[in-house]
Amino acid sequence: MPRSKAVLVVGDLNADLILTGLAGRPRYGREVLVRECSLTLGGSGALCATGLARLGRPVRFVGLIGRDSTGDMLLEMMRRRGVDVSRVRRDGKCGTGIAVALSNESDRAFVSFLGTVATATSRTLALDGFAGFAHLHLTSPFLQAGLRPDFPLILKKAREAGLTTSFDPGWDPAEEWKLGDLYPWTDILLVNEVEAAAITGLRRPAAAARALSARVKVAVVKTGPEGAVAASGDDAWRVSSYPVKPVDTTGAGDTFDAGFLDATLEGKGVEEALAFGCACGAISTTRPGGFEGQPSRAEALRLMRSRR
Repeated sequence: MPRSKAVLVVGDLNADLILTGLAGRPRYGREVLVRECSLTLGGSGALCATGLARLGRPVRFVGLIGRDSTGDMLLEMMRRRGVDVSRVRRDGKCGTGIAVALSNESDRAFVSFLGTVATATSRTLALDGFAGFAHLHLTSPFLQAGLRPDFPLILKKAREAGLTTSFDPGWDPAEEWKLGDLYPWTDILLVNEVEAAAITGLRRPAAAARALSARVKVAVVKTGPEGAVAASGDDAWRVSSYPVKPVDTTGAGDTFDAGFLDATLEGKGVEEALAFGCACGAISTTRPGGFEGQPSRAEALRLMRSRR
């Protein structure tokens, strides 16, 4: 049954070319074979949106893609999943971004052509208000260079309209981590442990979550196969992950975000939301790419029950 509280996601949308089972390390002047290859939906914002829709949550995605065959494919995938893409805009001059993911069972590396991810601005996107939505989720400020200056205002207006807010910054290629103008308008910050360490200078995820919780209401640090930790005020939580046989970790963090936000909007406490997010993220690793393995609510709850 669809959830009643709708989510607005403003973020990045691109294609992911997933290469798994590399025979060796890529080097210039050499050829390396892979075991599997797939072209699928990518982008932190898009994957969080499709993850929410897979869980039955009403969700609209706002973004920019090229007027090309890659963009056509991505929009059709999102529509089939149940995401409202009526506010996705097309650019006839700049192509849809493509990220090449070199992936194994425990980690991945990306080589990316940003395309329209970097050229989107508040003028090119259909950001026409927040009526009918309960939550706003923003992603990838460091990749969305054209939209980044407006991130604080988007968050502020959403808060003033009565929405709760969250953002997942992703990796900063410049490694400057300038996020201070976003924290005052953010309810939930979602980062992985590498990003948390880079932002805070603290290597322990629990300590990093505690430091970040001084800037936002709830700080969540995703720790991959170890699970996740969170902090809010004087409270702290730690939840372990679930045993699965991983194939590819691409997009697992975005599917975690979807699970955590869905559970939070259902009124669950932070610990239960962490557990649900971990279950969603774990299941997503059992299929190549970040899209195909996203679980239904029933599948995530079944995995959670298996540990009781």
